[in-house]
Amino acid sequence: MPYLRGYTKNELSSVLDKIGEARYEIIGELSITAWVTEEPVSFNDRKTGEKKELRAGDKWGDLFDCAWFHFTADVSRDGKDKKIVLLIDVNGELCVFDSAGIPVRGLTSKASTFSRELGAPTKRTLHISNRSSGEEKIDIWADAGCNDLFGELQENGTVKEAFIAVCNDDIRSLYYDFEILYDLMKVLAPETARYSRIHNALLEAGFVLKTFSSDEIQKAGNILAPELQKIGGDPSLNISAVGHAHLDLAWLWPIRETKRKGARTFATALDLMARYPDYIFGASQPQLFKWMKESYPSLYEKIIRRVKGGRLEIQGAMWVEADTNIPSGESLIRQLFYGKEFFRNEFGREVNYLWEPDVFGYSAALPQILKKSGVDYFITQKLSWNLINK
Repeated sequence: MPYLRGYTKNELSSVLDKIGEARYEIIGELSITAWVTEEPVSFNDRKTGEKKELRAGDKWGDLFDCAWFHFTADVSRDGKDKKIVLLIDVNGELCVFDSAGIPVRGLTSKASTFSRELGAPTKRTLHISNRSSGEEKIDIWADAGCNDLFGELQENGTVKEAFIAVCNDDIRSLYYDFEILYDLMKVLAPETARYSRIHNALLEAGFVLKTFSSDEIQKAGNILAPELQKIGGDPSLNISAVGHAHLDLAWLWPIRETKRKGARTFATALDLMARYPDYIFGASQPQLFKWMKESYPSLYEKIIRRVKGGRLEIQGAMWVEADTNIPSGESLIRQLFYGKEFFRNEFGREVNYLWEPDVFGYSAALPQILKKSGVDYFITQKLSWNLINK
């Protein structure tokens, strides 16, 4: 076993970045036209703003500016028989629409004030074809907000990238295998054998990857496979993972931006459900569902179908994820009454649990209020985030 030195841990991060970059081979550039407005406009009015012809590096807006982006191009023969994606990052949040004006996918900038502890928030990849004919016409409309996930301006509102690329699924799979083991290693004690073996496997896999040929990718995958297949003993728990996008309805951005964030979020979740049959997504807050019903009725019909099919889980009984310290007891009861009523009328679901993951403290009156409102369970992850009271 080779001697382990501290600098090799930093090297692993560089290897992961290199694998990430190798996933995509750029084969073309997208033409970009944008119509910029101060406030959002509808799909039908998408050409009413200030028209700008743009390329990567061009500034398109200031904080909370809006724009409809039109991306066009032809897929070249270099993409024939290959998996084609678009790489799009405008240093803001995007919602891709189909030709009928229905949201189909959300995209998010790489630059963000989002913490990187649990990975990057980037969603810059838009799937086009699993096997390209080499002759596809790219014609994409997307509604943009010039702000990151936390309502801040990034890189002065410039277009970062807009490219056609070939996606190598073998390298993509290797990236996630490497990332999983690297994340596991970081939470293990350095003196343990498991840590050392993962560390060595990641280093060896990194040494193999020079040109990212098919042979190198296979060898690196084979090195990682034994560590991925290990288990920590017979399981005593069964774990289920349900996707969720926590969304504050009024925080660091205008209310109108919350509505568009909702469309991006639901459109992305619905797209993932279509691509991954086992994927289940959960969403809370009737107010958010109501906004989708009012502003994006066709998207809302898809939401209804997924709820009825058991793929979209209704979460929480309150109208919003309300603060429980300042409001009166009557206010909290109204939250529960109208929240439960909405989900009952819209989806035929009786929600019997409170979903409150992000409130800073909970009223002692909650148990009685919940029980008398037909709510038997309470879900949170924030019982200890308190700087004042122990």
